[in-house]
Parts: sequence; C-alpha cells; structure tokens
Amino acid sequence: MLYTLPTSLLNSFHINPIKGPNVTENKELVLLEDISAIIAGSHEVEKTLDRITELITSRLGVDVCTIYAHEGDELILKATRGLLPEAVGKVSMSVGEGLTGATFRSGTPLNVQDADEHPDFKFFPGIGEDALGSYLGIPLIHRGKTIGVLSVQTKVHRTFSPNEVRMMVAAAGQLSGIIEAVIHNKEEKPGGSARRDSFLRGTPASGGCGRGQLLVMTDEMDLDALGECPCESMEEALEHFEEALLKAEEEVKVIHDHVSSALGKEEGAIFHAHLMMLRDEHLRDKVRILIKNGAGPVAAVVRVAHEYIDAFLAIEDPYLRERASDVRDIAHRVVSHLRPEGGDSETNFDSPVIVVAVDLTPSQASQIIQPNLKGVVLLKGGVNSHTSILCRSAGIPAIAGAGGEVDETLTGSEGIIDGNTGILYIDPSPHIVEEYSRLEDDLRELDEELRAHLNEEVKTLDGEKVNLQGNAALLSDVPRIVEFGAAGIGLYRTEFPFLIRTDLPDEETQYEIYSRAVKGMEGLPITFRTLDIGGDKPLPYMPITHEENPQLGWRSIRISFSMEELFRVQVRALLRASEHGPIRIMFPMVTDPGELKKARLIVEEERERAAIPEEREIPIGAMMEVPAAVVLIDQLAKYADFFSIGSNDLAQYILAVDRGNAIIGHLYDTMHPAVMRTISTIAEASAKSGTHLGICGELSGKPLGVAALIALGLRDFSATPSALMKIRRLLQCIDAKKLSDLKPLILSASSPDEVRGVVRDLLEKGGVPEMLWR
Repeated sequence: MLYTLPTSLLNSFHINPIKGPNVTENKELVLLEDISAIIAGSHEVEKTLDRITELITSRLGVDVCTIYAHEGDELILKATRGLLPEAVGKVSMSVGEGLTGATFRSGTPLNVQDADEHPDFKFFPGIGEDALGSYLGIPLIHRGKTIGVLSVQTKVHRTFSPNEVRMMVAAAGQLSGIIEAVIHNKEEKPGGSARRDSFLRGTPASGGCGRGQLLVMTDEMDLDALGECPCESMEEALEHFEEALLKAEEEVKVIHDHVSSALGKEEGAIFHAHLMMLRDEHLRDKVRILIKNGAGPVAAVVRVAHEYIDAFLAIEDPYLRERASDVRDIAHRVVSHLRPEGGDSETNFDSPVIVVAVDLTPSQASQIIQPNLKGVVLLKGGVNSHTSILCRSAGIPAIAGAGGEVDETLTGSEGIIDGNTGILYIDPSPHIVEEYSRLEDDLRELDEELRAHLNEEVKTLDGEKVNLQGNAALLSDVPRIVEFGAAGIGLYRTEFPFLIRTDLPDEETQYEIYSRAVKGMEGLPITFRTLDIGGDKPLPYMPITHEENPQLGWRSIRISFSMEELFRVQVRALLRASEHGPIRIMFPMVTDPGELKKARLIVEEERERAAIPEEREIPIGAMMEVPAAVVLIDQLAKYADFFSIGSNDLAQYILAVDRGNAIIGHLYDTMHPAVMRTISTIAEASAKSGTHLGICGELSGKPLGVAALIALGLRDFSATPSALMKIRRLLQCIDAKKLSDLKPLILSASSPDEVRGVVRDLLEKGGVPEMLWR
C-alpha cells in the first residue's frame, strides 16, 4: 500500500550489492526502518510513540526512553518506557529545568555519564526514575525549530558511544514530524499522494538497492481495452490471425535469443514456453472456431486468452497462478499485430530509473532490463512471476505486490528501492540521500577489501581449512560463483528448467543445461540435487492431486520414485554431463535407508547403461532435512558418500513451522537451539561414520550462523553467490578452536537470541570486523 509520512520523517534502506558482498544491515538503518514500519502501521499517535519508546529501549539496551513535546512554555511527557505509564501527559517541566530542558535549550545532543552530578540535573519524584545513572538527550528539530526532546537513560553510569548517539539522532529525525503533528493536532494518516518521505511497501522479489527517477508505466496489457481489427470477411479475419501469429513468433524468437545470450539459456526458456503456446494447435483452433462463428480476430484471441487466464488465476499455487501473466503477454503480442500500429515499441532509458507498474509481462521486463534500470516495483505481480525471475537473474532490485493503484504523477520523483526488505522510498530527504551515498561509498570500499582476499586460501586464523562453495539455480549463477572464488557448487537446484516449460524437458535438453554448468565451473566440482518438485513447487503440466499439506506429501524423491522414467532421464543426463567435469549427485527429502539404497541402485543401473568409465568418480549423497533421516543417519551412511544439511526444511520440520505462514512465520529460526542440537548430532554421527558433511541451506550464508556451525564442527559450506565473498573473509578472520570451545554454550542455550549472543560476544572480543558479521 502507498503511505504518506510527515514531511520530516526519515526513511531508511538497506544496500546489498548484487555482485558484491552480502553486507548486513547497518544498525542505524535497521532502527530507522523499524520506526518507519511502526509509523506506517499505526493510526493513533499515543500508541505509535509508545511502541517507538519500547523499540528504542530494546534496541539500545537502555532502562528508560522518554519523548517530550514543547507546548507553550513547557516540555510535556508524551511517551515513556521505563518510567511509570501514568506519568504520560501529567509530568511537565519548564524549558529551564533538568537535563531535558538543557537539551532543549542547547539544540544539541547531551551525553552525560553521571546524570545526578550534572549541574542541570533535577529529580522528579513519583515517576520511577530513581537510581538512574547516565543520560543521553537528543533535541527534536522540525524545520530548524526545536520542538521536543528524545532521551534515554541507564542505571549503569556510562558514556553513550558515538554509534548510539548517531542512532538516537537518526531516530529523532523521524520522530520530529510526529511531535510537530501532536503539537498542532494535525496527525497525518496513511494514504494520499506520495511525496517527500513516503514509500511503497511490498514483498521482496529480487535483492539489492538502487536509486533513480521513478517512471510509472501504465497498464498497456488490458486486453479488454483493445479495439477490433476491421475485416471484410471471415476469410480475411483468419488470414490476419495467421499473419499475426507468424509475426508474434518472430518477435518472441528474437526475445528468446537475446535473453538466452544476456541472462542464460534457462531464463531464455521462459520465452521458449511462449513459443510453445503460440504454436499450440489446440489454442489456435479455439480462436479459429470463434472467428468462423462470426467473432472478430481480436475478440476471439481475447476470449480464448481469458479462458486460460481465469483458469490459472483460480489455482491456489502461486507459481501456477503467475502463469496468467504469460498468457496475457502472448495474447497481447498477437493482438498488437492485428491492429494497424502493430508490434512492440522500444523503451530506452537515458538516465537511472526505477520502473513502477501495476504489473509487467515477461516481454515488457525483457525490454526494460538495461544498464540504467535500477529497480522494478510491481503493485500486483508476485515473487514467482517470470518478471521477478528475470529481475533476479539480471541483478535488478525488485518489489512485488506493493498494492494500491498506480499514480502517474510519481513519474520524475526521486526514488530509492530496497529489494531486500521490499520498500521503495519516494522523494527521500537529504539526510537519507546523504546516508545512501555514504553507505554506497562504504560498500564500494568493502567490496574492494573483500575482492583483495579472493586469491587467499579459505582457512581460519588457527589454520583450519574450510571448503566454501556456492548455491546455484540458474546457469547465470555459475560465472558469479567462479568470480567470487568458490571451491565449487555445493547445491545446483535442477528444478528451474522443469518449472518454466509447458512440458517435460527431454534428456538432451537437460544434458545441454547440465553440461554448460559443468563446463562453466572450469574443473571445479558441482553437486546436482535431483528434481525437488511438489510441495511448494508443482509442475504446471503435471497434474498433482490437491493435498492438505503438500510439504508433507508427494514431493521430491517420492515423486522421482513414482515417476521412475522421469527420474532415470534426469540421472542419465547428469551422468552424461560428468564427461565435462567432476560432479556429485544428491537426493532431496530422503527419509530412510531404503530410499537412498533404491536411488543409488538406479544411478548404478543408468551408469552401466551409459557406459560411464569405472575410474570416473561420481559421489552419491543425501540431503539431511527430514528428522527421521537424522535418527537413522548411521544406517544412511552405509549408502552415502556424503551428506548435505538442508537447514531450511530441516528447521521447518523440527520446529513444525511453515516459514511462509504470515501468522506463525516469525517462529521459524534456523538458529533455534533445537536446530543447533540437531545439526550437532548430524555432525557427530557423520564424523563417526567417516561420511563427508556439508551444509547448503540459508544458514550457511549468514555470518553468525556460519560461526555457530564452525563451533559445531562443520567445515564445508555452500552459500548464495552474493554472500560468498563476505563469508569467505569472515572465515579468514575467525579462530575455529575458540569457536569450538563455545559448543557447550550453544547446545545449552534456550533461545535463538541466546545462541546469537554467545557467538556475537566471541566475535566482538576476538576483534573480528563488525562489518563482516552484523
């Protein structure tokens, strides 16, 4: 939805360079964003201020936070956390009283270690501020005028650090607009036209951050708004339709070749699927029949398109539902050639832009992906749309499902897009622009620092060698993984070619994709995970019976066994690809030894059938992501050359939490003590059986997670490409022995925060640069 915030409110953003380190959020910006979220989601001033004081108290680890507003000649307490709630609205002081008054008068921050010894100190009895030691006050300034004070206090006598002061100054910048509204009784509500310091919030669809002018693209894909093609006869209408099909095919072929060359063959397959739809005789015949029955060619195409669009939209699965956009795209392309103007119009950007649209079809996305495109915001659309997929492949930050209606007056406004958190900031204040520029410079320097260590061996300070690999889902990931110095690919997801097609890819198609990946790794090993479909990834052309809980149903290795020929085709393609370089084959969702034994036997049979030389080693492994497999790990080890922990599904199954569930998703945490204990059990059992162990889930791309895993004994990680350089440098800066000493503390922790705290404390004391693990 579109929100408008008071003029002086500061917005925040995160920056995560697509081809650089996966830099974690700056504390100040995280606080800014959290405050923005509270403001956007609140409608009552009192509750908003109360939640903000609670947030600041928690985030800074202080005992008291207060907000005062200047009304008349007094400073009135408007919100507090730590003092008595009943003091709000009743406690007041003149601007000449106390440390708060001193802060107000000076208009500058006041940082006091021993508050009760300061000459301006004044004790206010009956409000609960007894025994407070230190004080930090920040003036609230609105348009150059001091209008209140934000302060924090601790019981411990200490001086607040420069970083803490900076965070408070940033928070005060956001609060000043609300306090101004309180003073003048003009609280601003969400909604209205987006201007300075307003933002759009949606779902992150492609990570990264970009800055540029907003360009609103109106919805030109409204099929119902297209005029008819004038025809003298039914024969002429049919002729126009056939000509339009040929022209549409030629255009899609050009797009297919361009996308395949620029982004990768798998991304190009999106438009191969469009070609298949255009050539589908069943679809063509439906249109022909309507034309023969008297319908105009445009009306016939639109009517048939709507049949399929409505059918896709009725499907619950989000990926399949997004295919409606593909049908709309194809129909519009055909119809455009039935109209006098015909064909696509080129879109070129002469300066950095962020495109805002209700939705974009894959064809539109392919046209606008160019160097000056800095971001895409879809008011509808989803993270599974082909537009989102193309943005991820091209490294373009994107947000989906932002809601609301498009406002064409936004064109020309300045914008900052945060694809990591799903926020577009509109006309950001000078402070935010300055912060963006500063962080951009910092990140550039960090990127240079990380790249300087790419040729150094990945080993810890105490000499422990660590195998760091990358995760891949697309061919376009391969060169990035090589560029970032990975030792190989620890997880190559093979689903994408299956998901984007209208039919099953045959053996030759799969062989070509796998071969290109192997060749691209230049002799480094690739671990291919066999088809992991079902659950949240059904195939659009494979009917799967509706299941109440698909995550616990017919998916992954279970489908492979049910459709054995499909499984064997993939295995053969993988085995053939091994002639181009070292590969490993890994099976998902293995539950018991019988499954692994059966899968291994199929590989051996297909290996013999393909006459693969005996001396060519192709290790066979299993994902450790089902609790039952953990219990039976000693028996699974008899049939496995290696194990790889899938921390995402493992955590979901252990915690009984669907991480995509909006209500309980917050309970999902891969650093939960139960997950840590399970991983420790896997590590110990693997070591006992002599089975190589790695991890390829999201946890292996999180700095604190990697440090915790080192403590639990893991030495093989596979992370997303964007995280590789940062994790690499982190590993070079930590002491594995000292981390190993933390294992008892990690295993005895009672909460995820406690686990993080244990690891964080060691990294801080060990002098590991904060930018590597924050």
